[in-house]
Amino acid sequence: MNFFLLKIYWKLLLLIKYCPYNCCSFLRMFFCKNLFKSMGNNCHLTDGVTLSNPKNISFGQRVSVHQYSLLDAQEEIIIGNNVAIGSHVSIITSSHNFNDNNAPIKEQGTNAKKIIVSDNVWIGNGVTILQGVTIGENSIIGAKSLVNKDIPKNVVAFGIPCKVIKKRT
Repeated sequence: MNFFLLKIYWKLLLLIKYCPYNCCSFLRMFFCKNLFKSMGNNCHLTDGVTLSNPKNISFGQRVSVHQYSLLDAQEEIIIGNNVAIGSHVSIITSSHNFNDNNAPIKEQGTNAKKIIVSDNVWIGNGVTILQGVTIGENSIIGAKSLVNKDIPKNVVAFGIPCKVIKKRT
């Protein structure tokens, strides 16, 4: 797809970002399918979802992202099949460098690492997922958690920082 058409799609997506879910869901999916790296069938982004660098985002089949979530894809974000992402979730692939105490942090640049959310994962409301994290398949991340390390498959995890609470059987 040419650059001009992508810019038009992006502007139209921004225009309908806050339209009520029932009215504009189809249009949001149409534009996202053309802006994302890849997108499976039956995916839904509700109103108010913020996307940064959608060309770095891949969705599997049946992914839902709810109101006021942020996908900040300075690096790649890969979301598997059958993933439910609650409202007010932040998925952030980048962080500021801050090693030089003699230079302002804003002048030290950033680094970015890929985030992977495997198949059949439920991410509760208000969760923050930081760069470089992989969440294993069939896992549940409890509301308001801060995920800063990998989460294994088949577990329930929550907290700040997020820790495994129990295994799913």
